[in-house]
Amino acid sequence: MFIVTGGAGFIGSVLVWKLNQLGIDDIVIVDRLGSGAKWQNLVKRKFRRLLHKDEFHGWLRGEGARSMIDAVFHMGASSATTESDVDYLVRNNLNYSVALWDFCRENGVPFIYASSASTYGGGERGFSDADAKVAELRPQHPYGFSKQKFDQWALAQEAAPPRWAGLKFFNVYGPQEYHKGAQASVVHHWVPQIQATGRVRLFKSAKAGIADGEQKRDFVYVKDVVDVAWHCYRDHRNARSGIYNVGTGAARTFLDLARATLAAMGKSPDAVDFFPMPEHLRSQYQYFTEADLTKLRAHAAYDRPFTTLEAGVDEYVRCFLAGEDPYL
Repeated sequence: MFIVTGGAGFIGSVLVWKLNQLGIDDIVIVDRLGSGAKWQNLVKRKFRRLLHKDEFHGWLRGEGARSMIDAVFHMGASSATTESDVDYLVRNNLNYSVALWDFCRENGVPFIYASSASTYGGGERGFSDADAKVAELRPQHPYGFSKQKFDQWALAQEAAPPRWAGLKFFNVYGPQEYHKGAQASVVHHWVPQIQATGRVRLFKSAKAGIADGEQKRDFVYVKDVVDVAWHCYRDHRNARSGIYNVGTGAARTFLDLARATLAAMGKSPDAVDFFPMPEHLRSQYQYFTEADLTKLRAHAAYDRPFTTLEAGVDEYVRCFLAGEDPYL
């Protein structure tokens, strides 16, 4: 049996899709569905049970402790980079994760969890996932702080699950992110813009030396992200436990991303307009992210190529956002 926390969310539901593709449906999904559209991510999925996140620890101490659990994929978190309630983030992203780690350690269960590239802050200290670098990082917002503190806690433990991996996801895009609202990728927001106006709107740069549209991020397709998560569980003979970057290793500009989206919709690559960045975003805006994949390749033995920006955007737009059914 596999447990996927955040299993109705973006990356979690794509991981459940991946498990189903592998013929696995003995899955316990843990999430909080609320009154939004997140439930639609699970309509096509096969699983054993759906638990509210507040029921989960009680279930673990009872039925869960008596079950044969193959692995816990901890993808659940409060992921809003604009969340300002630090106590809430500490409860949900740090302490909740500590409790799951302890359960997996005590019961010999592999533990794969979602960290975040937001721990790198503005990138002034680079993007190395070397253990010694973690404490040096300076996140720009409380969400990144909560993720960094769990990474630090995990590295400090002498006793650990039989194997574990913390995955620092970079800028993930792809199907199943529709419930995320403002936190969804810009590709998701651009498609209706293009359908309505034929054009894309991009933030102007507010940083000297960086031209409008030349802000760079490591955009990674969600299917690649869940491939890495599965690899870290499955390939236990070669993949060492530890914290790993998960991106393509190649930063691309927002202008590249816009042009790929326009091309997927058959529009001119020059149909781009720029507008000023809102003041409240300027202090925490990342102008450059790029995953250093040295450790993922060498220590986790992950050797598969990542989907190119153009190929990932083309599939996402044509097969999902502009298709009849946007869900996996």
